[in-house]
Amino acid sequence: MNVAYLMQYVSRRLHTIVRKFSGEEGSWIKICERLDLTENALFADSEELYAKNLLAFAKPGCPPLIATGEASVSYGLVCCGKTVFVVGPVILASDSASRHKLPPLPVTASLLPFLYRCRAVDMITELLLIHNLFHKDACSAHEAADYNYLDRSVTMEVHREFTDIVFQYQEKGSNHNPYDQEVREVESIRSGDPEQLKKSWEEDYVGELGVLADDPLRNSQNLGIVLVTLASRAAIEGGIMPETAFSLSESYIRKLEKAHTPETAYQLARQAEYQYALLVKEEREKKAGGDRKSAADSRVSQCKDYIFAHLHGKITIAEIAKALYMNPNYLSGLFKKEEGLTIGQYIFQEKIKLVKNMLIYSHYSYIEIANYLGFCSQSHLGEQFKKETGITLHQYREKYGVKEFLVK
Repeated sequence: MNVAYLMQYVSRRLHTIVRKFSGEEGSWIKICERLDLTENALFADSEELYAKNLLAFAKPGCPPLIATGEASVSYGLVCCGKTVFVVGPVILASDSASRHKLPPLPVTASLLPFLYRCRAVDMITELLLIHNLFHKDACSAHEAADYNYLDRSVTMEVHREFTDIVFQYQEKGSNHNPYDQEVREVESIRSGDPEQLKKSWEEDYVGELGVLADDPLRNSQNLGIVLVTLASRAAIEGGIMPETAFSLSESYIRKLEKAHTPETAYQLARQAEYQYALLVKEEREKKAGGDRKSAADSRVSQCKDYIFAHLHGKITIAEIAKALYMNPNYLSGLFKKEEGLTIGQYIFQEKIKLVKNMLIYSHYSYIEIANYLGFCSQSHLGEQFKKETGITLHQYREKYGVKEFLVK
């Protein structure tokens, strides 16, 4: 194997130093593709000495990320038998420092302006490249993240708290809210039945919601996130496009994070559940009279996902077919058979839906909306919109737009 080339590659990817220590020869090889680091006096003996201290972490298994305890400056280590690779220093662009730690770098403050900032996942990816090239049994990204970020004491604490929670509920003679009630709630969304959903909310039962945080607001926010997540998955099973469900989920969860009272957070989650049930109902009514499922053919579902992800531009059937490795004519026929309308009609329908949403909930001008959605001009959008809705863009915004978004 061309080890020098591998070291150069990793050095360029992370814009830092890669060192190779050979236990048999007791020697170091240092490669750095950045001249400003190699020629800088700050990266001299003190930093080299520090790198040698990292050898204490050289153990077989997953490659460790070693945090220096200051400003997220970190190193990576890969043990390959009697050979050890030391990668770094870099600055990890998050506050999630590894559980493997060393004292601060000798000249950290002076080094900081020269260090590359990257995500922990980028660092781990490069460490795994080295590790897996030298080991028969590959280490996965999940295993590496678990090794570097999950302290074993945390797992023990989870089991201890689990025992305490079970004991507390037994002592009080109470239980969590019944699972069958939750099933009815989720099934109401999956089947697109908003009225049944309301009834499930009103059910009387002996039990209580779990405590997911000590702070009442944080507890309601966490419970809300769980409800929105369950509702989004139920809606997908009910026929809603995954991208639509996931995007709506993100929107509600962001609002949950900004809620100021537990009551607001709880009602937001209920509102999300109800909206998902309505979406499924609308989707099913659109296909009224048939037993077809929206996901009857996964290729049609994939086609919809592609359209949703590219609504901001012009979409052609040829582009979709190429992305799905399908014949355009076959895809068109399959889509028409499953959906009862052509791909072009579906694209137009989805674009108009988004136009309506932007007119109601945004302050974007008509020309901005037209450009964003790939219409050739504002007038073209206006003509198509009026043909579809019977009213102009301005009339629709005036009639349905949220007041705070109306253009003054």
